[in-house]
Amino acid sequence: MARIAILTIEEAPAKSQPILRNYVQVLGLVPNFFAMISQSPDALKAIADMHATLGKSLGHKTRERIHVMTAEVNGCNYCLSAHTYLGGKLQGLSAEDMELNREGHSTDPKADAALQFAYKVAKGRGHIETADVEAVRAAGFSDAEIVDIVAETAFSFITNIFNNTFKTEIDSAFPALQTKKAA
Repeated sequence: MARIAILTIEEAPAKSQPILRNYVQVLGLVPNFFAMISQSPDALKAIADMHATLGKSLGHKTRERIHVMTAEVNGCNYCLSAHTYLGGKLQGLSAEDMELNREGHSTDPKADAALQFAYKVAKGRGHIETADVEAVRAAGFSDAEIVDIVAETAFSFITNIFNNTFKTEIDSAFPALQTKKAA
């Protein structure tokens, strides 16, 4: 059970309602995470803006892969369930690929380089080696894209912290998955 209420659109503060309605248009539902943080219109807007802005250079598939990986690293069952659902349904990622993503790998060679780098960033909390940056650069990522990989990883940490703190209930549309850390 969530530690704070998961609001309906009608229960949410007026400033939060348009953002929640946008999620219905885009995803067909308001994920419990967004409904929960809608209690703070400022937090909801900040998260929604980051979600809409970050990582565009990486593409949606790689962004979802990074979120799956970070959820595993941080033991966030909610984010693992949500991003496995979104990765499969909206991005066409295979179950095999998303299982590899959990450990910082991918079936796609370029995405694999991004995931290996993001995994090291996540596990080391940013304490990585120069060789790690050189490896992702050698795989074809520009410095701007490397910044985007780190930004997407950091953004995922934010959502993981919210969901781990408040024990967000997994939406009924999402698979009920558990990270190895949380199991």
